[in-house]
Amino acid sequence: DRCEKLGIKYLVIHLGSHLGLGMEHGFKRLTSALERAIHKSKGETMMLLENTAGTKNSLGSRFQDIKYILDSLDNPKEVGICFDTCHAFAAGYDLRTEKSLDNVLKEFDSEIGLDLIKIFHLNDSKGEINSRLDRHEHIGLGNIGEKGFITMLKHNKFKNTPLILETPVNEVRDDIGNVMKVKELEKLGTTM
Repeated sequence: DRCEKLGIKYLVIHLGSHLGLGMEHGFKRLTSALERAIHKSKGETMMLLENTAGTKNSLGSRFQDIKYILDSLDNPKEVGICFDTCHAFAAGYDLRTEKSLDNVLKEFDSEIGLDLIKIFHLNDSKGEINSRLDRHEHIGLGNIGEKGFITMLKHNKFKNTPLILETPVNEVRDDIGNVMKVKELEKLGTTM
């Protein structure tokens, strides 16, 4: 309701934890909460489910899990997806090469549908692939690396979907520095 009053189109939500009680329990709690929110909301703001890195007890690191959540809702068309690149990489989805990125997006499309991705959280990863470590890094300085971001930024889905950075702010780089790095890598991708 607050988003609606402010004219905000999307509300990104984290999927939470099953608190050690098992995935089935966590999915039931989550879908129940989503259903309550959908039925109470009267506006146009869409909730976006954000994929997770797969840290202990977290829900939604695998595309199949997100599909299960969507399929459990009375009206899944009320919900979209926020795709976090750090989380996907930490959960085992390789985004570093054209071939691996295509495979990840094909799998996502097959399981959920690319049209449901409304926003990307564009973040590099301090952790290795499949590390389950949810630690964002400056663009190009993590384990996805510059080549991975050049590959992503060349892809049509990334070109036509809003990108939001959630990178650190420290002595290495600030928000403006990371935005400039994204623009630099996007430009490099057009010359390759």
